[in-house]
Amino acid sequence: MSSTRRKFIESASTLPALASAAQALLSIPASAATEEYQASLLPSKNEVWEWQVWMAKLGPKYTGNRAHRTFVEFLAKYLSDTGLDVSRDHFSFPRWEARRWEIMVTPQTGSVFTAPVTSYFPYSGQTPAAGVTGDLVYAGTSPHFDLSGKLKGNIAIIDCPISERPYGEWYKVWGVYPADLKFPSSVRPARSSLNQLTEFQKAGALGVILVWTDISDANAADQYTPFSRPLQNIPGLWVGRETGATLRILARDGARATLTLEAEIIPDTPTDTLIATLPGTSTDEVIIINTHTDGPNAIEENGGLGILALAKYFAQIPKNQRRRTLVFALTTGHFAGPWVPSIRGVIEKHPELIKKAVAAVTIEHLGCREWADDASFNYKATGENELSVALSPHQSTANVLLECLQGSANRRDAVVNPVKGGFLGEGSALARAGVPTIGYIPMPNYLLAGPQNGCIEKVSPELLHSQIEVFAKVIHQFDKMTAAQLKTA
Repeated sequence: MSSTRRKFIESASTLPALASAAQALLSIPASAATEEYQASLLPSKNEVWEWQVWMAKLGPKYTGNRAHRTFVEFLAKYLSDTGLDVSRDHFSFPRWEARRWEIMVTPQTGSVFTAPVTSYFPYSGQTPAAGVTGDLVYAGTSPHFDLSGKLKGNIAIIDCPISERPYGEWYKVWGVYPADLKFPSSVRPARSSLNQLTEFQKAGALGVILVWTDISDANAADQYTPFSRPLQNIPGLWVGRETGATLRILARDGARATLTLEAEIIPDTPTDTLIATLPGTSTDEVIIINTHTDGPNAIEENGGLGILALAKYFAQIPKNQRRRTLVFALTTGHFAGPWVPSIRGVIEKHPELIKKAVAAVTIEHLGCREWADDASFNYKATGENELSVALSPHQSTANVLLECLQGSANRRDAVVNPVKGGFLGEGSALARAGVPTIGYIPMPNYLLAGPQNGCIEKVSPELLHSQIEVFAKVIHQFDKMTAAQLKTA
């Protein structure tokens, strides 16, 4: 047993929550995955980083837009050039795209002014070029609203605190890396619990102004949230906390506002899922490596770059050394869920693939550095990696990941069992379909932010490459284990 592995097990065993996971690691052959991993075959850190910078320059890759189509074609070409068999599942949907947004406020006294807008509510609705005009009416704090008749013909203002995620309830910790990492009992990412506006449309409101109440404007900027919601048929715009406080006062004093959200619905927009296959010595069993390709920035979703690197890596390993067929699923529709089923579409369209799947590795949001508001609402880098939560209902697969993390640059990973829901991301449907799945899903505050530079300044080239290395080692180890071993609870 390597000294690094022994040190991890001994230190982990001093913590009750980690003792069982640490002991279980003893059953894995020492450094098995690490010994099989051939670093020289993986695309270099610089090569992967060049892909990342290019992808970020595309701008937001909302489902089916030009940037997203360009990214999908890039992945398809490179996977095909690498020697994989690339097929496509075709979808179409009514794509909603915002063009212009603005709030003009007319106080009872004083000058008309433009209120700063942090972002729009995706797929909310649209207005004519002149906007819609009505009295500003404060309607309460999410999730409790005053939907009385005073909203009819007017503009609603609502407060939207960010929602807490009770990690301590959702997850049982299999293990952490490094061993002294403290897993949080709860987190409060920059996401609101408000997911729909239809009740305001039914109450007769002309539009909705949503107020971030407990994050900075810099944190709130360009947040594409909530995503994957059906068309709401009422325009909604987000504003920051100070702007919201001002508008609440003006609403009390009888101010009016003109809310403009010009948007276009492009019917029958095409969008494709890619399925790339690398045959092994057996076609009866497969390992699925998956992600989605649509998203607003450099890390949501750069899992496709990780998959491209892994495909290039395993394609260089002789077929007789690859026991199972590897299937790389790069899905569309994560940001258009009401119309395009993402990984659910793969499950529904390819039941034979799911029957053959002995394991899955879901890769999302790579290379994330942590950014957060301080007590004074200054949004800045903390100097840490973002916490990476890896979801695994099976202890056997969790143990493999913990082993493969040893010596990596990840340095802030928690491998957990989603015992009370909380299986977030593209791995959840595979797990529900009975496939032993690791869902790797860091959740930074900027996950849904869509600035033109793609948040590239928040991405670490070293961490990005290290995470891909870890996945290569995990896949090596999965390929050696029996189907029964992979399903060990």
